[in-house]
Amino acid sequence: MRAILLAAIAAVLVQPFVFALGLLPLLFVHPTPNLNGLGLVFAAVLVVSVAFVVALGVPIFLLLRRLGRVSWASLSLAGFLAGAVPVALLAWPRHLEGYSSGYNWFGHAVDFYIDGVPTIYAWLSYAEGTIISGIHGLVGAVVFLAVWRRVHAADHSGRSFRSHAV
Repeated sequence: MRAILLAAIAAVLVQPFVFALGLLPLLFVHPTPNLNGLGLVFAAVLVVSVAFVVALGVPIFLLLRRLGRVSWASLSLAGFLAGAVPVALLAWPRHLEGYSSGYNWFGHAVDFYIDGVPTIYAWLSYAEGTIISGIHGLVGAVVFLAVWRRVHAADHSGRSFRSHAV
């Protein structure tokens, strides 16, 4: 149980770093991006990560472990899907009668909705968000498995986790 708890904590704590890496393209579009409120965004990333790890990540891991299917490949795929599928289902661009909107798409003003119909940019943004969420899940799963294996091995070898640290 200790190994799962530490692995879950690690999977959550890595998420702000994944999010920060996702912000790097902004530095190429805007040499001085507006970073106001970034601390609040990182806090929100942590809160959402806790929810995903507790509600999806740990149960998926326990199921895979019970089935004897814990591997890098299975957990990576499961992590990607656990991150991507909920976002894909909730963020699906739909017809919004009379709604029009535009956003900044990598430095260019574009229409996302025209008279309620999603444009190609709405669909590209949807795909981007789904893939980014999947990457968050994949990284969380890989970190989870790495920490779980290390702590689990230390717990079962009679040595402490600290004695394995380099």
